[in-house]
Amino acid sequence: MKNGCIVARNIYDPISEKGMNAFISALIDGGYRIDKIFFLSDADEREFSQTFAECKNFFENVFVIAEGDKLPALRALACGILKVQDSDEKRIGQGQKTFFFLENSPSLAACVREEVAPFLDGKYGVKHDRLVVRAVGVPEEKLKAVLAEVKELCGNKLAFGISENGADVRIQIVYDADSPKMLTDEVMRVLVSGLNDYIYALDDTPLNACIYEMLKVRHLRLSVGESFTGGGVAKRLIEVPGISSVLFESVVAYDNGSKMKRLGVSAETLTKHGAVSDETAYEMAAGLLASGNCNVSLATTGIAGPQSDNTNKPVGLCYIAVGLDDAVYVYKYIFKGGREAITARAIDQALFLLYKQIK
Repeated sequence: MKNGCIVARNIYDPISEKGMNAFISALIDGGYRIDKIFFLSDADEREFSQTFAECKNFFENVFVIAEGDKLPALRALACGILKVQDSDEKRIGQGQKTFFFLENSPSLAACVREEVAPFLDGKYGVKHDRLVVRAVGVPEEKLKAVLAEVKELCGNKLAFGISENGADVRIQIVYDADSPKMLTDEVMRVLVSGLNDYIYALDDTPLNACIYEMLKVRHLRLSVGESFTGGGVAKRLIEVPGISSVLFESVVAYDNGSKMKRLGVSAETLTKHGAVSDETAYEMAAGLLASGNCNVSLATTGIAGPQSDNTNKPVGLCYIAVGLDDAVYVYKYIFKGGREAITARAIDQALFLLYKQIK
């Protein structure tokens, strides 16, 4: 089975990488993949017709994606090539081949999951299931080694996919009902044993939801103090419905004065060790606990760039502190990349460390 995709777009508008990734990920989640994607101008009917005719001959399933106001005209051209009556259907079948006409919209991925993938399952008489492992902060070489072993095990029997967002890694194995259970069990064993220190879920539950559930189960109340992550940790947490029952506050203490006034960091600590230091992170987390409004705290301080501060400390250096009733744990990292990448990785790592401490 080969699947082709034609994306017809306004060539003066940037392609939404996030939207296309969501479309492809939704197909992979269903057990299917795109073998080739063609990006065309939605104003060039001749190029579309030629490309569609080639796809009709070569691929078993063809996806046409376009803006809602352009889709009817492109579908009419396709129906002419297929020599079938034009319609407003999302799907046209011809023998063993199927042609999908999908609107490029925020609901595209949902359409794939709810309509396209179930149709393909019925077409090919299969039922797909999946294994998912989610982890944070896996060293690159370790991840490569584990994935190489998984790929060797999977061969052509299981569909294997990985996506990374910041420091968060999602590994998915899609398989049908005929796959040997011994094989899927062995794949999971390799993943868990190889990535054990970095795993936070053996299902598709995101990290922020795992934290919420654990805070609720442990009857904990959290406060967050952020410096260079600028509220990013809190933003991720409040994406979870019901988080207000376990989150007391988030303080973005960017300036040193705010760290002293709002979090109780001492002037001596800031002068002697600097804002980006083990000692400052410790006092940020301890200050939140000292308020009496929480029994677990999370604090971040670091240098996201593009330039360092005036202390000769490197860009990417950060300290993350997790405070509990009996101790405050401080972790040091040096992340690579640009400002956005460093911040994103720090947010993921901070949330992961919090989860590990309260689990």
